[in-house]
Amino acid sequence: MNDRMRKETRSLGILLLTAAIWGFAFTAQKEGAAHMPALAFGAWRHLLGAAALFLFSLPGKRKRGEALLDKRAVLPGAAIGTVLFLASTLQQLGVERIGPGKCGFLTALYVVLVPLLGALFFHKRTEAGTWASLGLAVVALYLLCATGESLIPETGDLLALAGAVFWALHILLTDRLSPGVSAFDLCATQFLWCGLMALAGTLLFENAGVSDALTIWPQLAYVSFLSTAVGYTLQTIGQRDAKPAHAAIVLSMESVFSVLGGALLLGERMSWKGYLGCALMLAAVILSQLSSMKKGAADV
Repeated sequence: MNDRMRKETRSLGILLLTAAIWGFAFTAQKEGAAHMPALAFGAWRHLLGAAALFLFSLPGKRKRGEALLDKRAVLPGAAIGTVLFLASTLQQLGVERIGPGKCGFLTALYVVLVPLLGALFFHKRTEAGTWASLGLAVVALYLLCATGESLIPETGDLLALAGAVFWALHILLTDRLSPGVSAFDLCATQFLWCGLMALAGTLLFENAGVSDALTIWPQLAYVSFLSTAVGYTLQTIGQRDAKPAHAAIVLSMESVFSVLGGALLLGERMSWKGYLGCALMLAAVILSQLSSMKKGAADV
């Protein structure tokens, strides 16, 4: 195995760990939702995550004589953080109403939506495989959402799907605004902005106190430090030596870990249609990335 292959293998291992951390976070979010409203949960999660990143970077920045926050990250961080606020809030509202495994696979739709929204907003080319993956995802959505007598999706399903749209926009906006800005500073800034927006929302519309946070401190610690601070840092490190399509496929395993977390920790079970829908959604995600890989090879 040559040095390049070793580096990519190591990067994919880091990304798989990231996917596991993020997948099990759905269970922590579900447990947190029983004791704290969505905006308050998001405020604690992202403000604590931002604080952890700033504290982690402080010694190195002092040693190099750098400011705690690069001014170049402020505007991009605010823009990306606004989309992150919408995505994470909709996801938290969704997981309140449906199981973590189902929410995880509905969220995974963002991988399929990225090339479609890229074509819509940034005039990027759309491959035939992208449309095939979308068709497969539609069938998966039917099996996941139409589980009862009614064909109309539940409110939680619709919230999770709306969140998936904003997660896709988050990927595209990050790709658009991140060049020339430290990835570390950009992460910390967007978490801070997202947390401040959620804090403003909870002060205006919700009734939550510090006692609620103390009740669910293990879940908040997990999503703030492991899922937010550590997870996004590992993603940044892991993607350095991994091909984008390979990285996306490995990160999509987050949805598989969300099902495992729901089953092992909360006893969540789905119908056979739900599990089949999960399998088809994962297949749609992989197909969309295989199409990207072929496009990249053709462009070389």
